[in-house]
Amino acid sequence: MRFARIQGSDGARLCAVDEEGAARAISFADTGEQVRDLQSVIAGGPNASERLTVANTAECGKLLAPIVPHRNVFCVGRNYSEHAAEFAKSGFDATGSADGQHVPDHPVVFTKPAATVIASGDAIDPHTDITSALDYEGEIGVIIGKRASKVSKADALDHVWGYTLINDMTARDLQRDHKQWFIGKSLDTFCPLGPWAVSADEVDITDLQLQTHVNGEQRQNASTAQLIFDVPTIIETLSAGITLEPGDVIATGTPVGVGIGFDPPQYLKVGDEVTVSATGLGVLRNVIGEPADRDHLTRAGAHRLFTEHSGEGPVAVLIHGLGGATTIYEPQVKALAETHRVLRYDLSGHGRSPFTGPNSIDGWVRELLALLDAEGIDQAALVAHSMGTLVATTFAERHPARVSKLALLGAVRQQPDQAKTATRARARTVRADGMSAVADTIVAAALSEKTKSDRPLSVAAVRELLLGQNPDGYASACEALAAAVEPDFASINAPVLLITGDEDKVSPVATNDNLLSIYPHAQLQVLEGVGHWHSLEDPDAVTRLLTEFLTKP
Repeated sequence: MRFARIQGSDGARLCAVDEEGAARAISFADTGEQVRDLQSVIAGGPNASERLTVANTAECGKLLAPIVPHRNVFCVGRNYSEHAAEFAKSGFDATGSADGQHVPDHPVVFTKPAATVIASGDAIDPHTDITSALDYEGEIGVIIGKRASKVSKADALDHVWGYTLINDMTARDLQRDHKQWFIGKSLDTFCPLGPWAVSADEVDITDLQLQTHVNGEQRQNASTAQLIFDVPTIIETLSAGITLEPGDVIATGTPVGVGIGFDPPQYLKVGDEVTVSATGLGVLRNVIGEPADRDHLTRAGAHRLFTEHSGEGPVAVLIHGLGGATTIYEPQVKALAETHRVLRYDLSGHGRSPFTGPNSIDGWVRELLALLDAEGIDQAALVAHSMGTLVATTFAERHPARVSKLALLGAVRQQPDQAKTATRARARTVRADGMSAVADTIVAAALSEKTKSDRPLSVAAVRELLLGQNPDGYASACEALAAAVEPDFASINAPVLLITGDEDKVSPVATNDNLLSIYPHAQLQVLEGVGHWHSLEDPDAVTRLLTEFLTKP
């Protein structure tokens, strides 16, 4: 079968691609559950396709990469002899042997971060600030379907689920200057992958014709029969000491015809269209876009959000609260990133995310959905603080399949009328007089006595966070909090960790005790001598609690 992943109105979903190229939603016939990612099909084993029901109507939405591996993409270099020769002559190969031998004796293996994966149709960032030698490499990608450890060539293909197309984008000058290939091949957007993932039973990998075109001009045209090291050899080599896991992706190498092979070299420029195609695998099509912002802003629906990424593994998304920013989790990120792919972002109107108009909890929920889809994240654990807990819990209520766990620091509920009046008054004050009019009052009320007396750096961090906010964005967030309607907490079945401080006046222990009785699967931890800014007031305890909760099966 051929599979595509589509971003629909209710999130990403996996679709079957019919003979006309239409994508149709699929579900498991025995459970009725919608299939949202290729990993679910791979995990179902070789007969998983027999359990699938295909919808009659075509699915509309943005095409996503059919699979985003949980770890780096494995890549093989110099794996077609003519390409190895053109690369050796180009002057960009810092790995060639002293005697000029261009055909390697063993597979040349490197990796690209999973975060570089983009879909067919997405723009490739040319990174013109750091490279002037942008090049393409059309390749066949292998998708592992069964764990492979010390697998022989004879058995290797039994561990393959299927195949896809990859454009191994490369900054040739960085590849040369750094004397290795990782940096030159691992810039953001440098791994277009797709458009489909095709099961192995539909592909003859021993003689698959691969082509690459630039602006309609054919640049590469070769068969996998010309590989120096075929797919079984590659799998045997990798699995000899590295266990390959289901969902791992291997790029098998590119044939002759890359840009540096021309005299003079024909590098890609803004506006160029690169297509990679192979019989039965579709056409991977990408345009070289304008250079991306260097301020870490990610497009999420109608908003551009400041994001920070760390680590690999299951995804944990960290959401701040009113007056916060990504930095409230700075003490926790290093530890969490040892086991998780950590995504932090500033809510629109906060920190370094621009304020573009009135805020609301509903708007931030839609923003989070768009961000997860933009990042290719199907499911994540949500860690949220204060007002951010309303965003996280409302999201979990509306999109339960997208949330694996909830860690709620200083959880808040819908405000009573008196609190709404005070919050709206604060918004008016900030609009009139700026953040300096409220920052010290908030610090005095929100931090514990112990923090104010013994933790001066924590006090300073909270104060600077508040003073650094956009007054219009903060005031709008106050109004959003005052207008918030809490979700149906009892309907949230994900495991929940509640954390509060014994001096937290915003999220008192009594409030958390009540929430503990409502959530079906919850636990509560109360930190001694801590107010409302838990991650900064007792960072070690919060780090320990989050690590234990997120890593627990």
